[in-house]
Amino acid sequence: MSYGFYHIIHILCLVSIVSGFTLVLKGENAGKAPKVITGISSFLLLVSGMGLLAKTGGAFETWVILKLCVWLALAVMVPVTAKRFPEKKGLVFKIALGLVAVAVYAVSTKLS
Repeated sequence: MSYGFYHIIHILCLVSIVSGFTLVLKGENAGKAPKVITGISSFLLLVSGMGLLAKTGGAFETWVILKLCVWLALAVMVPVTAKRFPEKKGLVFKIALGLVAVAVYAVSTKLS
């Protein structure tokens, strides 16, 4: 697979995850479909990110580790909050957007 393919998949999955998190945390009775799509997109985001890293010959630098930590936090925090702590959805939505912003900043500046 080419670098461009991984990059497009990575960006599409990021958009899908943020949209899914918005539906799950801000929507009324979002249903099962956004949760399933978000889960699949989360997995594909990880796979495409690792593909991008392999294509560039990159190492696990600080920004990569930070993005992995953000991915793990979001992948766990949002579904657990939606199911177990629905009264905290608004707070978790703000935290999730902040974490996405941190990840975007880390990759755009190649934070070291």
